[in-house]
Amino acid sequence: MLTHCQDEVIVYPDYADGCAPALLFVCKTQGEESAIPRVMHKHDDRLEIMFIARGSGEYLIDGRQYLAQQGDILIFNQGAVHDERPHVSADSLIYSCGIHRMQIVGLPENHLIAGDNSAVIASGDHAASLHGLFDTLCHQVFGHERHAGVVTHHLMNALVVLCRTLCLARHRELEKTGASLGLSIKQFIDDHYREPIVLESIMAELGITRFYLIHVFKRFSGYTPKQYMIRRRVGEAQSLLVNTAMDVVTIARAVGYESVNNFHRVFKMVVGIPPAQYKKLWMEGGQAGKKENG
Repeated sequence: MLTHCQDEVIVYPDYADGCAPALLFVCKTQGEESAIPRVMHKHDDRLEIMFIARGSGEYLIDGRQYLAQQGDILIFNQGAVHDERPHVSADSLIYSCGIHRMQIVGLPENHLIAGDNSAVIASGDHAASLHGLFDTLCHQVFGHERHAGVVTHHLMNALVVLCRTLCLARHRELEKTGASLGLSIKQFIDDHYREPIVLESIMAELGITRFYLIHVFKRFSGYTPKQYMIRRRVGEAQSLLVNTAMDVVTIARAVGYESVNNFHRVFKMVVGIPPAQYKKLWMEGGQAGKKENG
């Protein structure tokens, strides 16, 4: 099959003017050697890109916990505190490289992605391409091949462009599904807020992790799931206080509080005054309005 190349762009458009990224190092670890943990640390002079060709591991990156698996790309932006715990496996194969003097438009120096983006991305159908790029990069550097500097420069840029493209695509996908997922979380809490909801029940219902649940819903609603549940309970309690003759104890239980003292505490924390005082203010205000209208 013959296909003509029509893309005339030869400089990555996301690079800032004058950006000239340089390769600092490449690394290839295999078998049990790759399972040596690298405890909490950060790099103030470079970006690191890791590719898990085979194997898996647990990684904490900028406060987020990830379970990385075969084919995953890991992005360690400059200054990102991270902890690496690869799983022991005789078959594991992990590549990484360090890049400095990189400036993407709109991002801090040596950042490939924004700080709120996922730092671990599945490469999917591009896994073989990434494996080949990293393997060729290592071959050029380890073997001190002729013109290795020229070849590795272009390989490094290919890695940057491919990894960033995959990361941005994944971020857009997560943003799209995040709104739908946020709505599903909201619906679950709306349906069950009178019950003793725990995050595990929402996680099990929607098949998501605790961190992702909290992150997605906070972005969707502005509240954590617990904050939203509390406000739903208190909001319903306000309606019952004003529109029914139910006493405070009955209302507390109706909105999910077994302890009246706990209900009082939460209500006052959210509204600013206790439930009984809230009811009195509303009732007196209503009576005053009726007299004026009469």
